[in-house]
Amino acid sequence: MAASSILVNNALGVSYQIGVDSKGNDIFKGQSFKNISTTATDEDLVVLCDAVDEVIAYNISTIKKVQTYVVTRG
Repeated sequence: MAASSILVNNALGVSYQIGVDSKGNDIFKGQSFKNISTTATDEDLVVLCDAVDEVIAYNISTIKKVQTYVVTRG
């Protein structure tokens, strides 16, 4: 039985360092942006991330692309 998958949702996750704790460990915070177009390329996500980076007080350290697929039986 063949199976196939269909991309149904894209999301962008970003992490950024907001400081250090009393032991010197980095403290990170993250945000997610949902409902990104399923046709968005990796380059589009970097452009979006750069725009987000302009409006937050911290530099983004990690970019994650989170995709949701529906798997169907063929």
